Amino acid sequence: MPKVTGLKFAKTNYIYYFKINNKIKLKKGDICLVKTAIGLDLGKVVIPYKYIKNDEIDTPLKNILRKANTEDFKKLEIIKQEEIDALNICKEKIKKYKLPMKLVYVKYLFDKSRIIFYFVSTQRIDFRELVKELAKVFKTKIELRQIGVRDGTKLIGGMGICGREVCCVSYIQKFTPIHINMAKIQKIALNQSKVSGLCGRLMCCLSYESEFYKEALKKYPKLRDNVETEKGKGKVIEINVLKKYIIIELESDSNSKNGGIKKRIKIPEEKFEKLGIKSKSTKNG
Repeated sequence: MPKVTGLKFAKTNYIYYFKINNKIKLKKGDICLVKTAIGLDLGKVVIPYKYIKNDEIDTPLKNILRKANTEDFKKLEIIKQEEIDALNICKEKIKKYKLPMKLVYVKYLFDKSRIIFYFVSTQRIDFRELVKELAKVFKTKIELRQIGVRDGTKLIGGMGICGREVCCVSYIQKFTPIHINMAKIQKIALNQSKVSGLCGRLMCCLSYESEFYKEALKKYPKLRDNVETEKGKGKVIEINVLKKYIIIELESDSNSKNGGIKKRIKIPEEKFEKLGIKSKSTKNG
């Protein structure tokens, strides 16, 4: 198994593996100059060394050239400012050509052999004239890369409604499909502002506990199921998985002193079996 070093690059949580350079002693957090598939770039060491299987290697391993030095960091600061300038210039060009695209991020490779413009759009765009103009301005290889709205938010960043940095920036490596049923199963109010992230899509965090709820609910009857209790027959009107109970509304008794008002009782999960309250999975089985 090859021995590798794991690096992360700006605006990504994905770990890329490079050949171990035995001439350089690396520790976590070191910044290195590396040769990528498209040019030179700076990456941060997150795994100083690791053995990986051959089938974990997507492409031939590239080299770590050296640790970044003071001059590299000075150059990086200049490049960051040039990226901001390039973003503003490109936005003006997009307005000029009236292109239906939202520019979200610009990245220069460290050797400035290429500049990449990331944009979001709901349609295919003919940006050939835009590329020609950008090439005249920046005099390097131009790449326009169309990305999805979730990827766009990952590049821009921001704070979620929870008050923390959005998950796609802080740690998510790959996006997974999110479904509205994930909110329904957790009894989350289907208010668009409550279940949507900064990208306008369903929040990634809806998936974090959905499997727990799905598994836990197998022990419970369905909402509005008729059940038998120690105090008579009733209907399930509430299910609380986290606190492990259900609320039963008993059938009204016209002869009772409460004037036919339906009584409600709470039944904890541990009493389900004793009372013969069947789970969804048992009924379906």
